[in-house]
Amino acid sequence: MKKILLISVIVLYSVTGLFAQKGLSFGLRAIPTLNWVSMTDGDSLYSYESSGTKLGIGFGPSVRYKFSDNFNVDVSGIFTWQKFGINQTNETTNPEVVDRTENFKVQFLQIPLNFNGQFDVAQDFQALINFGVGTGIKLNASRVLIDNQDPQEFSSEYKTTSVLNFVDFYLTAGAGAVYNIEDNLHLSLTVQYNNGIIDGWLNNKNDNVHSTIGDLSVKHKNVAFSLAFYIDL
Repeated sequence: MKKILLISVIVLYSVTGLFAQKGLSFGLRAIPTLNWVSMTDGDSLYSYESSGTKLGIGFGPSVRYKFSDNFNVDVSGIFTWQKFGINQTNETTNPEVVDRTENFKVQFLQIPLNFNGQFDVAQDFQALINFGVGTGIKLNASRVLIDNQDPQEFSSEYKTTSVLNFVDFYLTAGAGAVYNIEDNLHLSLTVQYNNGIIDGWLNNKNDNVHSTIGDLSVKHKNVAFSLAFYIDL
């Protein structure tokens, strides 16, 4: 964590010095998230559902370019830690009683590109709307398997897993507010919905003998609360 924070600060100041120009701003973003998955089941023997919404956190540097009084674009590099879970139960046609949960912890490097509109609503305050696209690169993933009928059957430790796709693509849209602290210092709070658009699940038959989930399509979703400070050059 400390190394990633240090890298973010170094990148922020390095880029500031190299690309200083009118209309350019640099900032840092902190992003708590609410994460879950949607899924499509291709295995008729089992039924799957998300095990609920789980908390996550992210942070990283951001670069914003203002090309008019009301519109700008920004690109960020966000290190984010997310959790989600999948419940597996048997269909009525399957005589075996199955009730298992697979919980995941995943670290991503996310690179979102946002188009923003900002409009004055009061002195020093602006309303903000945005939309964009993003790429998520999986840096690390671990998983724990829980048998809800017999919690002692499997280990309670998270172990590295390769069942998740290396890359994720998502669409994002949100709204929020900007407070202009000074002429060149801005604080923004944005609530964004991020919708994964590609399958994040790989064939896990070769992962280990404890794999229980088969033919499944999983897409990541989250609601992100982005708090950002920007400094104009």
